[in-house]
Amino acid sequence: MIRFASAKWGYAASIALLPYAILKTLWANGFAVLATSAGIRELHASMMANGDPVSRFLYLYGVDPTALLALIASLLALALVRNWGRRLPLWLLLLPAGLGGLGFLFVCLVTSYRLLAGDIRMSDSPEFSPWVLLPVYGGFLAWGVTICMAALSYGIRRSLAARA
Repeated sequence: MIRFASAKWGYAASIALLPYAILKTLWANGFAVLATSAGIRELHASMMANGDPVSRFLYLYGVDPTALLALIASLLALALVRNWGRRLPLWLLLLPAGLGGLGFLFVCLVTSYRLLAGDIRMSDSPEFSPWVLLPVYGGFLAWGVTICMAALSYGIRRSLAARA
């Protein structure tokens, strides 16, 4: 039971989305990593034409909104294992961690199914390397599993501490 309640899940969750955040930040700053230069130009044009005002503003300064959300997700994971996280109400940590983790797992399962079924083909987006799936959906899957386990472990640790 104690091993299951390990804080290592939270630390793993805190780094799971960092490759994604780095990749999206590089793209927001015009670096064509796992993408062509034309793909990055299209991405920038799409963000400026279709993004909400906050996203457009952030993108103008090289900040991808989803990279920012990934960093917030990493802070959530750290709150589950660091002392400063105990100052927050239990539900304020467990609710977003559980729902976010399950949501990410759902997205990964649906995307995997659509890839296997042929509904999504990487040849539809030749501007992006198929390897882009690794930091994106690999990170989503890793974060989904580890944040759910971190939330469960945190709940167990808090329960054990309350009994002591």
